[in-house]
Amino acid sequence: MERKKTQRNGTKFCGFALMAFLGVFALTSCEQYDLDERMPEWLGSSIYDYLQEEGYDTYVKLIDELGYREVMSKTGSKTLFIADEDAVERFFNSGYFKKADGTPVKNYEDLTLAQKKMLLYGSMLNNVYQVAMLSSSEGPTRGDCMRRISSTSIYDTVPLISYQEMPNTAHWQWYKNNQKSLRCLKDMTLKPMVFFVNKFLTAKKITDDDYDFLFNQGAYGSAPGRQPAEASVNGVAIEVQNIKCFNGFVHKMKDIIYPLPNMAEYLNQNPNTQMYDSLISRFCAPYYSEQATQEFNRLYPLEAVDSVFQMRFFSARSMGDAPLNVTPSNGPINGRLKFDPGWNTYFSSTSSTTRSDVALQQNMGVMLVPNDVALAHWWNEGGGKPLKDRFGLLDSVPDNVIVKLLNNNMLNSFVGSVPSKFMTVLDDANDMMGLMVEDVDSVKMCCNGAIYFTNKVFSPTAYRSVSFPALVNEALSIIYWAIEEYEFDAYLNSMVSTYSFFIPTNDGLLTYIDPVSYGQTTTKIFEFHYDSLATSQANRVYADIYNYDLLTGTKGAVITEKVVGARVQNRLTDILDYHIIIGDVEDGYDFYQTKGRGMIKFNKDAGTLGLGEVAGGFQIEQGTPLSIQRVYDMKSSKGNGKTYIIDQPLLTSEKSAYDILSDSINYPEFSLFFDMFSSSGLFESLHDGQYSVGSEYNISTLNTYHYTLYVPANDSLQSWIDDGKVMTATQIDNEEIRLNALTADHDAFVGEMYRLTGDSNADVAVYIADLRANLTSFVKYHIQDNSVYLGSEFKIDTIHTTSREAHYETAYMNDLNQFEKLAVSSTKTGITVKDKVGNIRKVVTKAVKPTIDDKYHNIMCREYQYNNNAANSATELETSSYLVIHLIDGPLSYGVEQ
Repeated sequence: MERKKTQRNGTKFCGFALMAFLGVFALTSCEQYDLDERMPEWLGSSIYDYLQEEGYDTYVKLIDELGYREVMSKTGSKTLFIADEDAVERFFNSGYFKKADGTPVKNYEDLTLAQKKMLLYGSMLNNVYQVAMLSSSEGPTRGDCMRRISSTSIYDTVPLISYQEMPNTAHWQWYKNNQKSLRCLKDMTLKPMVFFVNKFLTAKKITDDDYDFLFNQGAYGSAPGRQPAEASVNGVAIEVQNIKCFNGFVHKMKDIIYPLPNMAEYLNQNPNTQMYDSLISRFCAPYYSEQATQEFNRLYPLEAVDSVFQMRFFSARSMGDAPLNVTPSNGPINGRLKFDPGWNTYFSSTSSTTRSDVALQQNMGVMLVPNDVALAHWWNEGGGKPLKDRFGLLDSVPDNVIVKLLNNNMLNSFVGSVPSKFMTVLDDANDMMGLMVEDVDSVKMCCNGAIYFTNKVFSPTAYRSVSFPALVNEALSIIYWAIEEYEFDAYLNSMVSTYSFFIPTNDGLLTYIDPVSYGQTTTKIFEFHYDSLATSQANRVYADIYNYDLLTGTKGAVITEKVVGARVQNRLTDILDYHIIIGDVEDGYDFYQTKGRGMIKFNKDAGTLGLGEVAGGFQIEQGTPLSIQRVYDMKSSKGNGKTYIIDQPLLTSEKSAYDILSDSINYPEFSLFFDMFSSSGLFESLHDGQYSVGSEYNISTLNTYHYTLYVPANDSLQSWIDDGKVMTATQIDNEEIRLNALTADHDAFVGEMYRLTGDSNADVAVYIADLRANLTSFVKYHIQDNSVYLGSEFKIDTIHTTSREAHYETAYMNDLNQFEKLAVSSTKTGITVKDKVGNIRKVVTKAVKPTIDDKYHNIMCREYQYNNNAANSATELETSSYLVIHLIDGPLSYGVEQ
């Protein structure tokens, strides 16, 4: 439709004050009134008498035929929503109810027993409510209620579903193939009535215009808009409120009311959304219910069956507010809905109460459902075309992929999703959905939510995200499983940032060198596997662990098989952190920082396929960059970056700063600074035993961040030593020996101490301790927060706009307990560092010092900390720090003379 834009068992009467009065009256006048037969005239008629007297013949027939006259004639407290005979005639003319052969029910005689129950019990509440109190939840809390459970029973109607009506999915296929019909409840929770009363609308800030939108009236339809003080039940206006009977209240409705379908039921019936219904139906299955079977056979012995089922949907929230994660045979599922659209008593997960019976009163859900025309257009020409190109047919799109679309269009809160609040409706990435009134052609109110029938499709951000290629490609399933399992999807689905995402194939993840084994006697590899048949989603990815010869690349004996849980999470989280880059790696730089603060090197113009090559720290150390196998430009579909497929994972550096500085063969220019560093006490032991190819020591000042270490060239550092600007540990040791020996000559000793310190009474131990502290401070001043690479973009919020310098803190803390800083500037061709006294140093390259090999800058390191320092006992990477080492052409001074 094109929208215009302009239990049943009665309880005692709950009027306690009235009953107290009647009790006193009965004690004094029991001969005058028999309360089982007559009531005082001033109390009014019973509900049954009122219906008879006022000509509500259809309701009288329903009460009589269903054996409910006794309750409606005596003191059972009820609220009944009735309609006159003209409304009844309109209802039969509408053809809403159908006979078994599918033709419309045209009169009372055509009604089945189940339909009669729906008309009577679906218009009744098992308590007494004036209209003003319909919006009060338990407490009472005024204006907090929009739904109440009706007097219906789930066994009033137990549909017989023929095999022709069943969804064409694997979960129903056996019954279809064998032409079996099923007694199958659409849900095993009771159907609520939906109320809109002024107090609720006001309390929830739902406007009259919102109301007209919801019921396709006023500016949104041909019917008049909402009138002041108008109240409605199941979308039908109450014409006469609060007709008082001695056993309850009657409210006269404009039209007849009956139980609303749930959202899943209505979608299945609606001819204009059959494409979308076929997608939703993939996630439903029949579940046998012993309870339902026994009760059905007790109530309907002439129709007894061996099995009664209930239809349920795989979902994160279903009946009982619990997830449904397995098939009827306890098999695995491949995707679950945000909530069960067939759950009659659905309530919002944002409810402030823990009581489900109260929570269901407060709110319900919303589904945005595109009509078939809109969905076909989206599939053929719009946001769904990449899926069409990948899978060919809509029915061929895997469940775990299509569920993203369905969940993006399932809104948790009806109260928060009316037109006046459309600006706050968020998509699956918590960005604005962009929902507009003109996007919605019509609305259908259901017992568990409202369906907004849309003329466009709201694609999930997952279809535009850099993670999309992993979602739709089984060869990348391990990484996508990790994205969802460890909640990286919310990060990668953000459309605010631009990403470059490197995804290793499943085959590539068969040889993941375990960084935890760098601290053990033998290197190991993880072989990651994806098990699509695992019942538990959390165990679908497991790892087999093998010994590995790093030098020959040979896999050795298996150590542990089918590892799941924390160890898999620990490694895959680390992998993801190193494969996600915020920014575009094709913007002309060489080095890019990852989400986890490491660095990778990218060369757009290299690679065996001409698509570029990339290297992590380990690949750089080994000289084995990875060629890009395929590139997906998600920006072309208004996405958030590019995805690069690689056939092996990027691996972080095997080496630490200790490994590099101590390597006198490959890095002889670091030898003098290494000696000073080693004697400074800043290296801390990493392992309590033997270690493998990884480092035995970490730098103690590093703390789960990224850093730069500047190493003065040997000749420049030796010059400072010769000039007495800094002393080595050996010199300090010799100085201590000299001074201690000098104590034998008191006058000479006093004179020397005065010369050195200005204090003739200075203590040798204190003086030597100061020298050692100065050595440590000198080394610390060369360790800087933040990694700065030559050939990377130089950007940080603290850049001084005039000097283009970034002032980074070092590891050296002065006497005022402040970390001294270095002023750093960087371009594509060079890095300069200015120390506290104004010395300007340059990172050494061939251009700076032609006599030195061009390998002394951008040296990647990573310092690992494990969950156990004992040899071979660590199982997880606890934390780490990334470090880059640069040779500089002179030492840095923090301004303290030796």
